[in-house]
Amino acid sequence: MSDLKEEIEARHGQDRWRDAIFIGFAVLLTALSIGSVTSKAAGHVEKKSWNVAMQAYDDSDLLKK
Repeated sequence: MSDLKEEIEARHGQDRWRDAIFIGFAVLLTALSIGSVTSKAAGHVEKKSWNVAMQAYDDSDLLKK
């Protein structure tokens, strides 16, 4: 029984490093993906000039009817 316990402890030690590396890469990839999405979403604003044209018309013909 002690061999099994020692084997489990030995394998668990290696798994901790693999888990830590996996979590580290997952956090790094998540940060990079969030950064790329937010930088694209922020974008930039272009200045546009707006022109408004008004046309006057004579509505006296409409009032006569």
